[in-house]
Amino acid sequence: MHLSQTYKSICIALTISLLYPITTTAQNTQKTKAEQTAADTIPLFRGLSVSYDLAGTIMRMVGDYGQFEGALCVNLKDKYFPIVEIGLGSAKHETDAVTNIEAKTNAPYARIGCDINISKNKHDDYRVMFGARYGFTNFKQEIYGDIDVPYWGGTVPYTTSEKSISYHWAELVFSVDARLWGPVHLGWSFRYKSKLSGKGNEGEKIWYVPGYGKDGDKLGGTFNIAIELSRKNKKGK
Repeated sequence: MHLSQTYKSICIALTISLLYPITTTAQNTQKTKAEQTAADTIPLFRGLSVSYDLAGTIMRMVGDYGQFEGALCVNLKDKYFPIVEIGLGSAKHETDAVTNIEAKTNAPYARIGCDINISKNKHDDYRVMFGARYGFTNFKQEIYGDIDVPYWGGTVPYTTSEKSISYHWAELVFSVDARLWGPVHLGWSFRYKSKLSGKGNEGEKIWYVPGYGKDGDKLGGTFNIAIELSRKNKKGK
């Protein structure tokens, strides 16, 4: 009698132990499917925003080169952010202490690319993003000044204008964005740049490239203020 009850108890325990992992797995599968379904219900289009780079303007105001840049960004599912950046690059390099030459450049430029929100909570007001850009510009570089004449003494005027230069580059971008108040955001980006193509006339050095910076530089950054023009379903319901 006791052996029979013990046997039944062992069988019940074994059955439960075998069925429990299956039941748990099924519940987890259902939970995962439910989460995926909820994520899929988030609209593709989540809003538009415009931004302006304060860092480039400050650089131009206090230095001899910089840019005036704005951007339009599309929010897709709070994860993907296609972006277009358009600006005007400006430089006026005063008389060089060594060459006694000045350089001047003013031209538009553009970058296109996409950022990916890598934050754990995609719908938070704070975003950490990683992305890439392709940039391009066409510009002319004016070089002028007085060149010393060692043999005869004195100086002679020197002026040249580069032919139109087509310059292309790529950027890897790491950025942080945070909601400051209402639709207003503040953010910054760190950029690693790589030249793809572009050169001046034979023997002439490109001093500044609109949108890229000084020719040969690899690092850069922005400090942006942005305004959301629209935002759909803020909580992702």
